[in-house]
Amino acid sequence: MREIHQKNTIRYYLLIILALTFLFFTGDFGLIDVQKTAIVMAVGIDREEETFIITSQIAIPQASKQGKATETVQLVSRGSTVAEAFEEINAKTGWYPKLVFCHLIVLGEKAAQENAFDALDFFLLDEYMSDNCLVATCDGLAKDLLNVAALVDPSGSVAMQKVLSPHAERVGAVLPSTLREFAIGYYGESKSAFLPIVKTEPQQEHVSGSQNNGGSSGSSGESGGSSSSSSSNSSSDSGGSSEQSGSSSSGSSSGSGGSSGGSSGGGQANDKPVFSASETALFVGGKRVGKLTDEETFAFNAVKHELRLAAYSVETENATCTLNIRRNIPKTKFKVGKDGRATYRVNISLVAGLLDYSKAFPRENAADAGDVPSGAFEAAKKRLVGQIKTTFEKCRSVGCDLFGIVEQLQKFETRRYEELKKDALKNVILNVSVSFQNVR
Repeated sequence: MREIHQKNTIRYYLLIILALTFLFFTGDFGLIDVQKTAIVMAVGIDREEETFIITSQIAIPQASKQGKATETVQLVSRGSTVAEAFEEINAKTGWYPKLVFCHLIVLGEKAAQENAFDALDFFLLDEYMSDNCLVATCDGLAKDLLNVAALVDPSGSVAMQKVLSPHAERVGAVLPSTLREFAIGYYGESKSAFLPIVKTEPQQEHVSGSQNNGGSSGSSGESGGSSSSSSSNSSSDSGGSSEQSGSSSSGSSSGSGGSSGGSSGGGQANDKPVFSASETALFVGGKRVGKLTDEETFAFNAVKHELRLAAYSVETENATCTLNIRRNIPKTKFKVGKDGRATYRVNISLVAGLLDYSKAFPRENAADAGDVPSGAFEAAKKRLVGQIKTTFEKCRSVGCDLFGIVEQLQKFETRRYEELKKDALKNVILNVSVSFQNVR
């Protein structure tokens, strides 16, 4: 009986292997036809009243003999919904947009002033879209931001993703947010969330007005050349019917670049901008209501996230001292009194050493990071406490519960939650305590 069972088992395995072999040689398993597919790397969303303007940054594979694997172009489409705008790409170009490789969504200024989830719910419903996709906003048009050829990478979306990296969050410089995290804040009890504000900055300062004008011309020429080549690629695939981002200004920009291009070969590369995302936009109910500065962004990071090797500069009596924060240990406590008044306590312990000092150190102290100048830790403590309080009050003033007061109330005061939740953020008392410990 046992031998018969073993023989049947072998037969079953052979049948499974034959079936898998048949499927392997007869099916394509939905392989992507690169020639017919628009691989969307990033999406910019702008609004004009009830119309969504979608800028898709699409990767186009190139032949290996051209020296580069891919090239990116920007296609602009419009629709009453985001889905309708994406369908327009297929109708006008013959490319079917694939969002599985989309890692960045940028909301334009007007799209952020309205309910952001008028547009973002499409990406939540898309089964191929990752909810770990980064989401950011900007001042102005998202279309213009994606058209920028930055210094660190020709593709604007890739350069922005580097700025929004986990490392930038660990050093407290940026507050990145994913689609999942933004949706959790939006659909939570407080309906509060945040997004980093991405903007461009010149990577070097110009000394004189004539150099500044020349730099602007070179940058314009670089953008114009990029737009013009993108426009030709898009037009050849779409028969000239698709709307190409930035193509309307490519002629004048290219002319400007031509007049300045002969001045210096390295000028154009040096004049390319860099991206910054140190400021943070506050959202309530999906609408942008305020903004945190770079210092307030760092303060919120110190309360809510783990910092590693973060630089923090303070003014001492004699000079400027930059501390190297090795780690922070934030602890929060929420308590509601009998009168219904809540208290939110923030205690942060930071381990830090000396990173730099604006004045020369004696030789015996130069090799030890534990030799922090007198008064540096006390100055850092006062400064960070003030920044945390300023950040909290700014959030309170616009009704953005970024510190999670309503969530704490729901968790610890279930019985009185409905009674107290309306004025919880308005009435809460904040207590902040910060201490610095030396690495030695």
